[in-house]
Parts: sequence; structure tokens; C-alpha cells
Amino acid sequence: MDMKFIFIILMLSKALVDAKLNFWRDFASPWKPIINYLFLNDPGLIRVRKSIEVKTEINNVTTLDFIGLVERYNYSAEEHYVTTEDGYNLVIHRISGSPLIINNQRKKKVVFFQHGLFCSSDSWVTIGPNKDLAFLLADQGYDIWLGNIRGNSYCRSHVKLSPRDKKFWQFSFHELGTKDLSAMIDYVLNYTKQKTLHYVGHSMGTTALFILLSVKPEYNAKIKLGILLAPVAMWKEVSYAVHHIRNKIPKIKEFLDSNKIYEVLPLSSKSITMGRSLCANKAITQAFCASLMFLIFGSDPVLLNTTAFPEILSYFPAGASVQTLYHFYQNFVTHKFQSYDYKYVGNYKQYKQVTPIMYDLNKTVVPLCLFYGNNDLLAPKANVFETYRHLPNVILLKEVPYKFFNHMDFLWATNAKALLYNNVIQVINKY
Repeated sequence: MDMKFIFIILMLSKALVDAKLNFWRDFASPWKPIINYLFLNDPGLIRVRKSIEVKTEINNVTTLDFIGLVERYNYSAEEHYVTTEDGYNLVIHRISGSPLIINNQRKKKVVFFQHGLFCSSDSWVTIGPNKDLAFLLADQGYDIWLGNIRGNSYCRSHVKLSPRDKKFWQFSFHELGTKDLSAMIDYVLNYTKQKTLHYVGHSMGTTALFILLSVKPEYNAKIKLGILLAPVAMWKEVSYAVHHIRNKIPKIKEFLDSNKIYEVLPLSSKSITMGRSLCANKAITQAFCASLMFLIFGSDPVLLNTTAFPEILSYFPAGASVQTLYHFYQNFVTHKFQSYDYKYVGNYKQYKQVTPIMYDLNKTVVPLCLFYGNNDLLAPKANVFETYRHLPNVILLKEVPYKFFNHMDFLWATNAKALLYNNVIQVINKY
């Protein structure tokens, strides 16, 4: 499928939404709707705690926050805050009790969840109890903590900088691993008075762990077990869609920089409206939504939760820095797992050496379980196996037993519990 088709879909989708909401004035320029959707300066996001307060109206679009998503099912939830060494204010969420557990006061083992690119802690609890892995582990009596990284919909705050400042967005997954993840793990262990935790990461959430344990290997002692879903580190191949535009990516980056665009796909009132209107279960435009998902993540119409589409797109995508995306580009072009390349002078300023830091996967000595999908376009089997080859302590390497399982099925597949989560829970219970 040609990338031009994506832009046609986005233009058509935005046109339909704006027509419905009387936003015709946005069409002074034919490209303005796409620019406004992809690169908003002000997301205008309003979060609420009660389901009855959720609305999709002109100038009044609201969505539940994490506490609301969890408490609507009678689970107890908390919100915690930590500031990184370089000043980013992060939000950590917690599921502290399940309605199925009578004694929620006893000391419980901690399971820490870290989301992937364009996601947030909401991504782990969007579908609901008996389906989402976070709820299932809470029902098993675990103390569930869920991290959020700088720049996503919960973490657009800094002690000195504003999201409107270029410097706010000058980070990639190097900082997510070395600064965000370390700060959150330390906070959780200190708060719970535990010495170790179980780690569950998806996609870039696995990348961050690899980086943390490579740059700060002392954190191996703080993690008892790592469950890595769709792990991303080494690159052997990329999807057709990425391959098709790879030579254009530097020019795209140059265009974004020249237009002072440093953030991509933030969660916003417009993106939520689009998801709820165009991707609803009976909307004729839902096929476009599905096509975009399949193009990026892998085609799996059987396990696609079309009923939950509007709910999923009320929390996803949740934003990312342009630099993070370009960091991935640098890695798959060089076929290296290394820090962001600022070139000679920039590298010396950042790392005190003229070349990027090479991440050493051999320093990841935590017991790891790697789960991958046969139809995952963002973490294909060849890449997972190349990553596995460099890891010294993989206790389980397992393909999800369904040939069309894709990248986002790890979060939202209709049958994820039977295909994946039961196995994950079994492994965690052993440790």
C-alpha cells in the first residue's frame, strides 16, 4: 500500500470530521487539517474521572483519566509523581487493589508496566477486567505500577521548560531508559519498600529496559524478571511501509525542524473526535481506520477489537518527540543499537565522546522472557532473534501461537488472554 494512500485517508477522515463539526474554516489550505492533526501546538485535552462526564461535542471533548478507567470497575487506583534528574515531571499510576482480593492490605509483589511508542499507562487498562494484563495480574494479588514517559499525554511538564519550547522535545529513547525508567523504578521500590520488581514492557518499553541495563547495569539487581512483549533493540529488517519512505525520512525531519515541529501525534480533542466518529463500529469509514492500523502494525482482522476502536483511540496515540522517531531511523539504517547520533560535536557535548554510545546487551543479566508475533511489522521475528542472540539470560523465547498476531495485538487483541496473558501470568507466578 503506497504511503500516499495514508495521506489520502487522513485528509478524507479529517474532512469528514470537520464537516460534521462545522470546522470548514480549517480548509483554507488543503494540507492544514493534516498538519493540525499530526502536529498540534495545543492538544486541548480534558480528562475526567466519571464515565457520565465523557463527551464528544463541539468544543467539549472529554475522556477518562487513568483513575477513572480503573475505578469504574471497582479497582482502587492511585497517581504518583516523580521528577527526573533533568527536570521532567512524570506521572506513575498504580492499581493498588482488586475487588476480587479480600485482603488488599498485605504486602504484595510489585509488577511494573512500561508502555511503548505513542502509548501511555492508559494503554494497559483500556479494554477492561478479565481482558487487560494489568487487571489480570491485579486479580492475582500483585501490586501493579504503570509508568509514563516524558512527552506523552500525562508527562508534558518540566520544572523549567514548556512543551512549546524546542528544548523540551530534545530527547529520544536514550533518555527514556537512562533517566525516566531509572527514576520511576527507584520511586516505586522506595515507596513500596521492596528490593526488586517484575518488569513488563511492550515495544519501546523493552528498548528502554535494554538501555537502562546497558548504561546503568546496577539496575539488574532491582529487577527480578523481565517480560518483554514485541522486544525492539537490534535491526535486521523493516516493514514495507518504513522501507518505502526510509530515503525520505531525513527530508521529512528537515521539514519538521524548519517549521518548528518537534512533537508527533499528541493525544488531543481532535484526535479523540476523529477516533470516536470515524472508527466507530458501524461507521462506513472504520475500514480506513483498520487499513491504517494494518499497514503500520500488521494485518489481523480476526483479532482486531472493532467494538473497542473508539475507546482505544480515545487514548492512543499519546504523542512522541520527533527525535525519538528519528533515533529509531538512525538505528535501523546503521543496523546498530546505539544512542542518538548528534554528530561529532553534539556527541561530545552529550556523551563526552565523538561517537554515539553502543548499548551492550550482554550487560542485561536479568532473567528475560521474550514474546513475539509472527505478523509483527514493527518487531519482526528476524529482529527479535537478532536481539535474542546478544542476550545472556533469556529463559523463554516464545512466539504467540497465532500466525497473524501483530504489534498491537499484545495490548488489544480480542483473544490476548488465551493466546498470551495466561502464559505470562504463569511465568510471573513462578518468579
